[in-house]
Amino acid sequence: MIRRLVLLPVLFAIWMALFAWAADVPWNAPWTAAERLSVAPRELHVQFGEASGEPSGLVVRALDGSGTGLQTARLARARAENYPILRYRIVDFPDTLELALVFRRSDSPEDVQTISLPMPGNGEAVVDLSRFAEWRGEITELGFAQYAAGQLVPPSVAAAFQPFRIEQVQLQSSSWSGVLPRLASDWFGYRPWALYSISALGPQIATSSPSWMQPILVFGVGLSLIAAWIVLRWSRRRLAQAAMVAAAGVWLLLDLRWLDDLFAKHAVTEEVYAGKPWTERVALQPDEATLAAAQQVARIAAERHAARVLVHADSPYTMLRMIYFLLPLNVAPLRLAQNEAPGTPLPPDALIAVLDSEWKYDENSGRLGDDATGISVEPLYADGGLRVYRSGGRRP
Repeated sequence: MIRRLVLLPVLFAIWMALFAWAADVPWNAPWTAAERLSVAPRELHVQFGEASGEPSGLVVRALDGSGTGLQTARLARARAENYPILRYRIVDFPDTLELALVFRRSDSPEDVQTISLPMPGNGEAVVDLSRFAEWRGEITELGFAQYAAGQLVPPSVAAAFQPFRIEQVQLQSSSWSGVLPRLASDWFGYRPWALYSISALGPQIATSSPSWMQPILVFGVGLSLIAAWIVLRWSRRRLAQAAMVAAAGVWLLLDLRWLDDLFAKHAVTEEVYAGKPWTERVALQPDEATLAAAQQVARIAAERHAARVLVHADSPYTMLRMIYFLLPLNVAPLRLAQNEAPGTPLPPDALIAVLDSEWKYDENSGRLGDDATGISVEPLYADGGLRVYRSGGRRP
């Protein structure tokens, strides 16, 4: 009995040391935060979207026309190194939206810094901002931004959300009392799918970087078994049995955590697509604007019996998605077609679709692009960020 009582504080010390290491809490940190800077929800000014202040907090009701919500507050002399911990409570936040921390620094007041945050759920979330290089210097403005989950949720679906409420925003210094809440948000906070490549969904690369749960559990269980072996004087047989049970327990815990995250991601997919006919599901694309532009280009190509469609966009992702939506037409990137046989003319009946690009069309010369890459074209269609031309000359 005495040996077991001795083992308890040893195990507590092992796990607290590992948790503090995972949460980057200094050994000399106080138990509670020595410095706190609270931002009352009523101090948040609505920059984009619709929101109203209520006794319970700031209620966000709608995004703006571009699909963005933004609420910010001015701060006075807030040094980033003094406040590395962000605590926030946002109730009823929809899973179809992403949440980001937005702030400005005094050294670059015109630049807006953005850090993607884990979903708050209905509880309090805690994030260590010191892991981000952008969190430095004097912070002059701070707030939250909301927008459709990237490459996952169509903007039209994301805009139709139930109001959520911002109840608490606070910056703190590091403390031991924040270790467990920090790791709970880090390890168990929901994060949407992130695009890892053009055709695969992968790990969370655009949100706050989570500390690894697996090594902490493996080290903790291993050190706990060694401590129990020494203090309780287990035999090797008993130690081996305990190690097998512990290994199975850790495996099960990690697998359950992975399944819980997968179910949460699947729930978002169900919310977007479940109960809708196939024709409606096809139109529900995360990049609805690109799909609409591709449909216009396909219509023009059919009317003009175009043999080939060449696509250009400043964003490679937008260009590749445009090409995907235009299949099975004979479509290719414009720059690739230019490099196939330099000096030869483009097909005279080829359509050139330019989407969300800074390329300019010179009416005097009838050329698209700069002097180095300009090509002779005839304008056919223009609407918003989409411009369609017909090839009409030789490449320079």
